[in-house]
Amino acid sequence: MQTSVPSAEKRFFSDQLMLELGLELVQRSVISREQLDQLSARKALTGESLHTLLLKEHVVPEGQVLGILSELTRLPYCHIGDYKITPEVVEKLQARAALRYHVLPVHLDGGVVTLAVSEVPTQAMADSLRMLLDMAVEWVLCTDSDIHDSIKHFYGLGAETIDDLVQTDASPDTAISDMDLALDESEEGIIKFVNQIIAEAIRMGATDVHIEPYRTSLRLRYRIDGMLQNIPVPPGVAKFRKPIASCVKIMADLNIAEKRLPHDGRIKVQCGGDDFDLRISILPTAHGETVNMRILNSNSMFIDLEHLGLAPEQQPMMKKLADLPHGVMLLTGPTGSGKTTTLYAILAKISTPEVKVITVEEPIEYQMEGINQIQVHSSIGLTFASCLRSILRHDPDIVLIGEIRDSETADIAVRASLTGHLVLSTLHTNDAPSAVTRLIDMGVEPYLISSCLEGVIAQRLVRRVCANCRKEMTPDDSILEEIRSLEPEHAASATYFEGSGCPACSFSGYRGRIGIFEIMVMDEAIRHMVIEQRPANEIKKVALAAGMTTLRRDGWLRSMDGTTSVNEVVRVARKAEAQS
Repeated sequence: MQTSVPSAEKRFFSDQLMLELGLELVQRSVISREQLDQLSARKALTGESLHTLLLKEHVVPEGQVLGILSELTRLPYCHIGDYKITPEVVEKLQARAALRYHVLPVHLDGGVVTLAVSEVPTQAMADSLRMLLDMAVEWVLCTDSDIHDSIKHFYGLGAETIDDLVQTDASPDTAISDMDLALDESEEGIIKFVNQIIAEAIRMGATDVHIEPYRTSLRLRYRIDGMLQNIPVPPGVAKFRKPIASCVKIMADLNIAEKRLPHDGRIKVQCGGDDFDLRISILPTAHGETVNMRILNSNSMFIDLEHLGLAPEQQPMMKKLADLPHGVMLLTGPTGSGKTTTLYAILAKISTPEVKVITVEEPIEYQMEGINQIQVHSSIGLTFASCLRSILRHDPDIVLIGEIRDSETADIAVRASLTGHLVLSTLHTNDAPSAVTRLIDMGVEPYLISSCLEGVIAQRLVRRVCANCRKEMTPDDSILEEIRSLEPEHAASATYFEGSGCPACSFSGYRGRIGIFEIMVMDEAIRHMVIEQRPANEIKKVALAAGMTTLRRDGWLRSMDGTTSVNEVVRVARKAEAQS
């Protein structure tokens, strides 16, 4: 960890420093003299510093600018992830000051506090913070995104907004009334805070936002990469839990006066040029209304079949199933395992002007051009089964069923495939071979399953190790032994990684997800076993002998190439799935 500073005298912001920065960039051939003159002219017009203009206009990478400034000022340039920041260090500086000056305390050594800043501080700024902290201050340079993300992480989302609301509210012991939300100063602050919650969730790639009230607190959590993460909020936010729920209800055009019943609604927002659809669910609890917002973005939904993350040996198997003219193809896995994404990737490949595709979904999460999508409404009798009966009279080539939930739906789906339709659907089973026994449990005749089922794809999602903070690690001996037994050739030269946590990954060590797959293609041996109603474990042995890769084995391949961590594979794929 970098905590020491050079012994030479440190320099603060000045016009002379910016002039030296420009000349140094020209001398190093990073920019031309003509570019420097143009930037200097804009600087005279706008009053912005050369540093700001360089980054604003993307002329020079931020890291390169900070590296040169570090040499000129003797202020170290580092990453916030290099420091182990404790609450005691953060508490040295109030949120309002951290936000105003855009600084973060990162280290405390006796009577000296180290502050991270994204721009070289002015002498006035340095003097003000030294007086405010009443202690000696050292400085380090970090990227603006590092500072921005870390302030939100350590001080809480919307700290300045909530601080303003607390100061505005004249009744410190009670919450603002949430019966009547006129747009006065306080309520504008609530709206601003809710917008900050939504914008930050979208920026972080969250799929769900949970706002949960308790007796003396309010908890905010985002589901990122399939895992719930606590999002720090300022201490004063608890008193505004009722108006926050009311604000969401107003945005979703719901009745704010009714607090005894559940509510469902939608909010459409635009962020970063993309349109997002927020599905709102509000439930009454003992301490107020709890809010869930599901974030849907069609731009992030559609993935090419070639970019699902399939292993090279699995790609021909997936292509073979996607090119089927008829039959049943099933995707299995728990909720949130990426089945819908894979289904849409398959549909995107096979949907052409020559075929008619009809889907039955609950709910329709994403609209696709060229596909007829039907929304199930069980309350009026429009179920999967009733839809399917009508669909088959509508001359489709391909039918997608959101989920096979009961025997009637399963039976119609199987019979539809026997009359020349390609049927795609999902089941909830732990692995691919178990889909056969699940269909038999639903009452589908084994001979029908043997005739129509063409393949089963089991899948899970594992988190990617953050590329910014990943470091090598050594798995436990038992894990290494298992990997060597499955992949002796790859295991010998494999390097394993894990994330240490940094602002880019919200200090989780992971950023993004990728699928791991278990693809079982039906062959004559497996069809014969289905007719004989053999158990799933016996079917699995035959499928493995025919070349099927288990979920856990596919996960080990992803850990050996550095995509995910060993711990993620252990979390997602059960031990039994590695056994043949």
